[in-house]
Amino acid sequence: MKQLIQQQSQQSQRRPKNNSLDQVVVVNVSDHQLGVMDKVSAHRHPARLHRASSVLLHNSQGEWLIQQRSAYKIVGANQWANACCGNLRPGENYKQCASRRLKEELGIVGVELNKLDKFIYKIKCNDEFGEHEMDTVFIGQYEGLVNPNPLEVKNIRWISTKELLEELDQNKSVYAPWTKLVLLTHPDFIKE
Repeated sequence: MKQLIQQQSQQSQRRPKNNSLDQVVVVNVSDHQLGVMDKVSAHRHPARLHRASSVLLHNSQGEWLIQQRSAYKIVGANQWANACCGNLRPGENYKQCASRRLKEELGIVGVELNKLDKFIYKIKCNDEFGEHEMDTVFIGQYEGLVNPNPLEVKNIRWISTKELLEELDQNKSVYAPWTKLVLLTHPDFIKE
């Protein structure tokens, strides 16, 4: 029982109790802030352009960390995606968001993140929600333990570039619709 209480306490520390923190920064195509909006409204069709960060993590064996998103997600629920992603909060920069989401989703801290790319995309995720993001992609190397937050992540695994590309081609419906866009910011995923 004590262990269960400790686990629940750790989970609640990772995810803010105050949903007012779930605000996104709405921007124009030049990445100039237009205002803030609650996360759910920003993702409801038609989704509003807002700031986001995505993270690609690899290990020394050349494998990539991917996660199966929690069933609680409004976009990409139960689908596989890159290591993590998240929406910037007011006052937060892209790198701060990436580091925060690594900790909140996967329990990972202290990874050196380097910027790969920045791009805009817009996709329909389901009948009610979609993404329209000014996304900055970061890359890092990680060799330690991964401690997924079950409110955020259903499962994780390490996968080779070759296997990941094959899965994306053969069974893309199990992947969140933005996954390939994020992966294509890294040269290993660009087919010749």
